[in-house]
Parts: sequence; structure tokens; C-alpha cells
Amino acid sequence: MQEASYDRIILLYEQGRYKHAEDLLKVALQEDPNDVTSLHLMAAVHLALDRPKDAKHFIDLALGIAPYMDQLYSTKARIMIDVERYDEAEGLLKEAININPSEAGHFAQLAQIKLARKEYAEAENLSDKALSLEPDNLLALNTKSTAQLKQHKKAESEETLRGALGENPEDSYTHSNYGWHKLETGQHKQALEHFKQALRYDPNNGYAQAGMMQALQSKYFFYRWFLKYQFWLGNMGAKYQWGFIIGFYLGMRVLDYLSESIPALSPVLTPIVILLAIVALSTWIIGPVSQLLFSFNKYAKFLLEPKEKQAVWLTGICIIVFLAGVGAYLLTDDFRYAMIAVAGLILMIPWSMFYMETKPRNLMPLAAGIMTIIAGIAIYLSFKTGDIANPFVIGFLVSFFAFQWLVNAVVIRRDNI
Repeated sequence: MQEASYDRIILLYEQGRYKHAEDLLKVALQEDPNDVTSLHLMAAVHLALDRPKDAKHFIDLALGIAPYMDQLYSTKARIMIDVERYDEAEGLLKEAININPSEAGHFAQLAQIKLARKEYAEAENLSDKALSLEPDNLLALNTKSTAQLKQHKKAESEETLRGALGENPEDSYTHSNYGWHKLETGQHKQALEHFKQALRYDPNNGYAQAGMMQALQSKYFFYRWFLKYQFWLGNMGAKYQWGFIIGFYLGMRVLDYLSESIPALSPVLTPIVILLAIVALSTWIIGPVSQLLFSFNKYAKFLLEPKEKQAVWLTGICIIVFLAGVGAYLLTDDFRYAMIAVAGLILMIPWSMFYMETKPRNLMPLAAGIMTIIAGIAIYLSFKTGDIANPFVIGFLVSFFAFQWLVNAVVIRRDNI
């Protein structure tokens, strides 16, 4: 490939004009199908266009021609991360390090994987290795700061972030990372400023957009506590997360059993069980309600994805059903209307997160749809027969219990790669 053409393609790639870069690369590969540089760039372009299968095809062709080039292994590792094949990505980065142990970027990228796997000490060590080779490596600085924060080294983490901003005050990713740091340490106003700066330098920065939504919702006191809980639970490894969830459930069951078995303890234990149940339910409800309130914010139209906007409308409908049921129950004293209120409150939870990405796809909309059908049949039978304990009522409560475990499994699996 001629140097002028190469420079032109690199410029287009850096500007995000991937289709134009792809067209020029097609011409270059027609002239020389074995040009490693063109194959490598084509893989990077396909990855940017969210075509990991095509990206893998081109990087494999390049590796077949030049298995000695460490950058090819690094790019293939990025592709494997994109398709959630993290073990392969680690192996590829280790191979890149074996070929070129003086390239800081390989260590920084490997540190990122360790960070995602919640191996925080190893992530910090790898970041330090990268920084010993390239002291101003922004990826290593950002990864190190997050690893330090997760190890409760708050002062050191902030110092590292300040160093990263000192290297490049206009780096969008660093401002995003600083924003999440402030958010996790309970400083939502400062977090918002960093997210604004990040979006100023890169309006398409999804990491900053997600953070800004959280920061804006954190103006609500209860959401700030909910976010603290999310950070606390999310920083645990998978086995500890499951241990906490199962322990919380079993603890409630034990207290409930003791309350029923030992009447003398009932006045003390029953309020505790009720309080724990309210806390558990609130962790499911606070998120949807906060996002509904956030939808009225002037920034919402820029930050909410189309499916998230649909979820907000569905949440609103469920809340209207809940309020209508409560109103009808207060007016008529008919417990069947209270069932409608409970159904609206519970169905708000699955419909508020129907857009959550899962494998297989559409698992959340399917679960929400099934729960809605069961609830509808339960309420219909209750009004028709007067039986408020028909099998579909039990089925609806069981489906809600199963949905909670399903969501926990999806979230824990996603957060523990």
C-alpha cells in the first residue's frame, strides 16, 4: 500500500468514517490481497462497524501471513473481547507479550481484562508494568485507577486519575473514568461535570452517556443509596454475589419461621421481616421509578436509547395500573382491586428491563410477556369466580420469584467474565 493511501485510511479511521476507509481498503486488497497492513486495517474497520465475524476473518488472514507481528494478536484479542471470548483474548495478549515484551499497550489491554474479571490486584500490577514501559499510557493509567478504587485505595486512585488528566486534559475516556470514580465515591455533582466534559470531547461516548444518566438520577436521595448498593454488590466476585443473595433470602425465611414458631418473638421479628421484604422489593422498584422521573429531564432525549424510552413508557403504564388498583380498592374495599395494584407494581419490574441484552436474545421480553399473561388470567378468574387464591395467582407469584433469580443470574454472569 502506498504511504499516501495508508495515511488517508488512518485519517478516515480516526475520524470515524469507517465506510470510506473500508472502500479504500477494498481497492488496496484488490491490488495486493496479501498486504498485511491492509488486512489488519480492514479487521479494525470491521470491528468498529460491529462486524466481529468479518473482523476475525481478515485478522486470521493477516496472522497466516505474518504470525510474528505482535499487533495482530492484540487486534484479534480486541475482537475476542467483543464476542465475549475472554480466555482466548488473554491467550492472544500473552502471545503478543511473548513476541514484543516492550509494548506497553499489550500489558494495558491485559490489565483491562483482569479488571473486568475482578482480579483487581493483578490488574494494578499489569498496569504498573505498562506504565514502566510507557509512563503516559492513558489506558494503563485509567485501568490502574479503577483497580485501586476497587481495592478501596481511594486517594491513590484519584491521584492516578489526576495524572491521566495531566497527560491529556481533553481525553474523553479519562473524564468518563473520573466521573465513574466520583459516582462510586458518592460525589454525583462532581461526577456530572466530568461526564459533561467527556461528552464535550466525544458526544458518542457510551461510557460517559451511561454515567451521566446515573449521575442525573443520583440527585434523588433513595437512588444514591440504591447506587451504593449496586456498586457494593457489583464489586464482589460471582460466588460472593450469589452467597449474599441466597443468604439474604434464607435469612428472611429463618426469621419468618422463628416468628411463627415462637409467638413471644413475633413482635420483634415480624417488623424485621417486613422491613427486609420492603428493602428487597425497593431494590427492584427504585431503578424503574428513577428512570421514569429521569425521562422528564432535558437531557433524557439525548441519553436514552429507543428501547429504554419504550421501557419508560411501559413503566409508566404499570404505575398507572398500580395507582388505579389502589384507588379502586380504597373506594370499594374489594381485595380483587388490590390484586390489580400488586400486579401493576410487580409487572413494572420485568417491563422496565425488557431491553436487557441476554443470551438467548429476547429472554426478558418473553419473561415479561409470560408474567403479564399469567397475571391477566389470575385477575380475570378472581373477578369471575371470586376466588382470590386461584392457581394462577400462585403461578404469578412463583413467576416473579423465578424472574428475580433469572435477572440475578444474567447480571452476575454479565459482570463476571
